[in-house]
Amino acid sequence: MEVRPVVAVVTQKLADTLSEDSIADNKVMIHQLKGVQRSLLKLKSFSDQRDVYGSQKSKDHLRVLYQVEDEIEKFTFQVAGQRKKFGFLMKQTFFFNNLNSCRRLKRKIKKIQSTISSSPEDASISSLRTLSLRSLSNYDEGDNDDEDDDGEDFSHGANELPQKSSSAVWPLSEIPTTPRSPKRALARSFSTIPHHQEHMQQRKKLTFSYSYKEDEMSIVGFNIQYPKQLSTFCYQEEELGVYGLSDDIKSLVRRLTHQTDMLVPIVGEEGSGKTTLARAVYKNRKVKDHFEFHDWISVTEEYTAERILSGLKKITETVKGRRYLIVVDGVGSYGVLQDLKDKLPDEKNGSKVIFTSRRISEMKKLNPHVMNGLNEDESWKMFLNKAGKEKEADQIKVELKRKILSICNGLPQNIILMAGLLSNNRIKRWSAVIDDGQCPDDVLSICYNNLRRRSKLRLLYLALFPKDYDIPVRRLLRLWLAEGFVKRKLEDRFPEGEVQKCFEKLVGRNMIQITKLRSDNSPRRCRLVSLFHDYLLPKAQEISLFYIQRNSENFEDAAGPFGVRRMVQHTSNTGVVAHQQTRDQVRVDPSILRSYVSFNFQPKDMPEKQVGMVLGRVIRSNFALLRVLDLEGVCQTTLPDKLGHLRHLRYLGLRWTFLENLPESVGDLSYLETLDVKHTRVDSLPDSIWRLKRLRHLNLNNIRLSMPPKSSSSLVTLWGLVLDEKISINKGLGKLRNLRELGIKFSLDKTQNVLFDWIVQLVNLQSLRLTSVNGVGQPSNLALKPLTSLKNLSHLNLYGQLEKLPAVDEFPPTVKVLTLSISRLDKDPMETLEQLPCLIVLRLLGESFMGTRMVCRRSGFKKLEVLKLWVLKDLEEWDVEEEAMERLKEVEIRSCQKLSNISCRILQKQRCLEELVLTDMPDEFVAGIKKRKSKYTSLTIK
Repeated sequence: MEVRPVVAVVTQKLADTLSEDSIADNKVMIHQLKGVQRSLLKLKSFSDQRDVYGSQKSKDHLRVLYQVEDEIEKFTFQVAGQRKKFGFLMKQTFFFNNLNSCRRLKRKIKKIQSTISSSPEDASISSLRTLSLRSLSNYDEGDNDDEDDDGEDFSHGANELPQKSSSAVWPLSEIPTTPRSPKRALARSFSTIPHHQEHMQQRKKLTFSYSYKEDEMSIVGFNIQYPKQLSTFCYQEEELGVYGLSDDIKSLVRRLTHQTDMLVPIVGEEGSGKTTLARAVYKNRKVKDHFEFHDWISVTEEYTAERILSGLKKITETVKGRRYLIVVDGVGSYGVLQDLKDKLPDEKNGSKVIFTSRRISEMKKLNPHVMNGLNEDESWKMFLNKAGKEKEADQIKVELKRKILSICNGLPQNIILMAGLLSNNRIKRWSAVIDDGQCPDDVLSICYNNLRRRSKLRLLYLALFPKDYDIPVRRLLRLWLAEGFVKRKLEDRFPEGEVQKCFEKLVGRNMIQITKLRSDNSPRRCRLVSLFHDYLLPKAQEISLFYIQRNSENFEDAAGPFGVRRMVQHTSNTGVVAHQQTRDQVRVDPSILRSYVSFNFQPKDMPEKQVGMVLGRVIRSNFALLRVLDLEGVCQTTLPDKLGHLRHLRYLGLRWTFLENLPESVGDLSYLETLDVKHTRVDSLPDSIWRLKRLRHLNLNNIRLSMPPKSSSSLVTLWGLVLDEKISINKGLGKLRNLRELGIKFSLDKTQNVLFDWIVQLVNLQSLRLTSVNGVGQPSNLALKPLTSLKNLSHLNLYGQLEKLPAVDEFPPTVKVLTLSISRLDKDPMETLEQLPCLIVLRLLGESFMGTRMVCRRSGFKKLEVLKLWVLKDLEEWDVEEEAMERLKEVEIRSCQKLSNISCRILQKQRCLEELVLTDMPDEFVAGIKKRKSKYTSLTIK
């Protein structure tokens, strides 16, 4: 049972409490809380992750930790309430007269400890304890992945603890509507002492950076928005781990497009690559063109045909009369399969159902595609390739090689995981790393046990997402921060950098797959490896990390031994199988609920009522400790007016919810760090949001806001803001200096200079989108200034008429992705743009160039991989000289009606173009391209 990762998070929460403005300067209060600190450090000794005293002891220890966590967060909840009520008086000498709440916290934790008796084993250990304990703010619980994770380790026995009884537990439908009487406020005078700050270590440079913005373009004649998706599969071989499957892919593509059998089984052992192969075929260009409808459904082996069909109900109505392809990943038995076949419409038109299963013998009568394991030579070659050790193969001893091959057992997924585990270690340490896993024949246990404490918790957290769900990286990283799973350093202005590093390490270990890349090759979507989802879900539920409410029949006591601390709603009509509603109710204590995450993606005409019901009951409880409210994609959500009572809330995710407004009380969420209302119907926000001093990420839906002088200076993301002359830039925006992502739509005639004077000072900026419009929303002049000071900027999107294109030395030197729309340039922009040293993606959209001829000169565009030319109405010629665009992989040409041809140097160059997309182009143009393109270039015509 994973107890130690929980210790790290609880410890961090007390560290955060010590750093509170209302507490850090209070000598008496700090003294009291240091007593709590010492008690908590003793509790650390109750949580040996190797569980030497048995599962019941671990449960007792975990129950203690959760009780301590509850008391700490209730304490900070009261402090936040006092701060709201008394404001500046919090720092006056007559306040906090008796420190009742602080002393009560210490007393409760001591009482919790007293329920645990020391075992004989403790005597020798306790004599080794040092009396001088480090300050909790300096105390490292092993989250720094560059340091030893173990540190001091003590072991205590324990008698069985009583169940938590400090607050009542009610069924959801019976939670009282009137709160219990509030506890007395904190009181006592205090004096000022400096709060010790943690020494900062110099960070290592990340191997790649992330941009959290969602691509969204608005150009003449086009208004493109990317809808929410449950499954978007990456088909690039190097990202999916498709290794040596080219023959399998070709065989299945032929079967899908030529043979008549409706059912196409892919069978093999767990980890043999069934799902990977199915995904590669699902995204194959020939397959996509052959079928009119595609869908993917992930299930588990215990699912019945009835349960699967409940998720297929809408699909079966949609596919009538159409040639369809459906993938059902994870079918359990042959009987379930036959029931599915009988219920799915057979249009006699070549429709197919691919399914994956581990039941090899049962499926033989269906002529399955069998995933055989790799032989030793193939396995070893794949391992060396994935571990990047091909040049060092001769240094690996024969015994070690045999041990690795034995663990991997010829299964590609095992090989990939083992390669990820060992690739960052010296070969001399490989044996120790493998043996440290304690289960040398179980690759999942070896890889998981080798993780640091908080890394385990971060990985366990991914299991709350539906299996095979494509998770926006932006969403995941902000959730980790909000949950407290990433250790924060007091002097660090950008904890986002640390969480990126944590994410990158799990990706490097091949435990998280990148399923979709951004245009600059940074990760956009990811998912937990399927094998790990099955392995981690019971571990996460064992420690009550979260409870998944599936509305399914026959579920047992939902609260478990530790209560419902995070509630996750899994009901869906798309992509993930929906479950039947029943009258069963989850028993939940609303005062300990930390997170509510919903994946209830209903049709737009079906409002989601349960969210408001749950929130109302949490708010009416005595303590509202909710830190995360994530409703991304949940349609027609409503929020209670008393939202501000959720004083602990860090993350409010409302993207794609069709929400229409936010209550004024949102300004009372003093801990809020993320507010995301992008792709909603919210067209204004209350001015109270500028009271949110900790707000870091504000994603809007093209909203005009007033910007008072006391605007939040901690913002790092400000996206979707609308500006006009009524807003004072100097008094509002001018105070925001730490921005990394900025997207503004503005109508400014007189003050554009002021706007750009501010922008050029944003030296941390990584992504910038500027949209210039006039009073009626039409494209307007964009008086761009040199942006050379923005040395971290990688994404630049400019919408509006440019008098001239900036010179090369006026562009940000690091720009990787450049988008120009409505620039109306008369002079060929290629002469300048081809010299940008880091440019990977170039989009010339809607009337960005008004001339007739473009020339890409010799040796230009050294790194360009993607080029998009949209709605260039006057463009007739596009010439490419020798050695230009040598790395170009993808070209998309849309509505360039006068363009006569594409250069042979693009169509037939030695390093061939991988993908060419032609949309709304003349038939004659398309016919000429078909004849001249390389056979290795994929051509899509729309």
